[in-house]
Amino acid sequence: MSKTAEKQGSTAKPVTSRIANKVWREVSRPVRQLSRRIHGEEVAQTQPAASTYQQPEFDPKIATIEPEAIPFIQRLVRESRQYSGPIIEIGTLLGVTTTHMALAKAPEQKIITVDLYCWNPWGVTPAIHEAHTTQMLHYLVQTGHVDRVRMDKDEFFAKYRGPAPAMVFLDAMHDYENTKLDIEWAQRVGAKIISGHDYCDLHPGVIQIVDELGGPRELGGSVWVL
Repeated sequence: MSKTAEKQGSTAKPVTSRIANKVWREVSRPVRQLSRRIHGEEVAQTQPAASTYQQPEFDPKIATIEPEAIPFIQRLVRESRQYSGPIIEIGTLLGVTTTHMALAKAPEQKIITVDLYCWNPWGVTPAIHEAHTTQMLHYLVQTGHVDRVRMDKDEFFAKYRGPAPAMVFLDAMHDYENTKLDIEWAQRVGAKIISGHDYCDLHPGVIQIVDELGGPRELGGSVWVL
């Protein structure tokens, strides 16, 4: 083969490759442009501008009684040990208060904690809310110390057929009417200790009904006991 033929053979492949690449770029250009447009729209829809997006704050400390109330509620739980029957908590939220009570109860005492998971202060979905609570209470549920009940409190009240509770702790809805109904149920089933959360200026309905019933025997933070 002559040197000229060798040179032509050596250059033919790169030239052909360059032409093929150019043709491919032109043919695929509309597809690439459409892909970029779609991708850009998806990003715009799912990721707000950094200047306007704020991650919701998740602070478990707002999901329980205040620190100064913890020793008080644990003292009430220890007082409840002398009575038979479970401790019933209305309003689980994340189960943090449930855990504080479990640390002070008698080994044989059962805590029944009731929540519908229809509200939380962080705006997460009921499914995510319940998943967090399930994880928080996993050990206590698996070892039989806690029964976690997903149910509207009024439905639970209507269906409850267990023994008179040693203690009822009310921490669900904090308006006058609901707190009154909750206390009346606890009295009706013979609860030995009736306590609750949020006896404070933010919840005047709680203050009103507790005062109408004789006022708190004692306060620990905003936790009250009749």
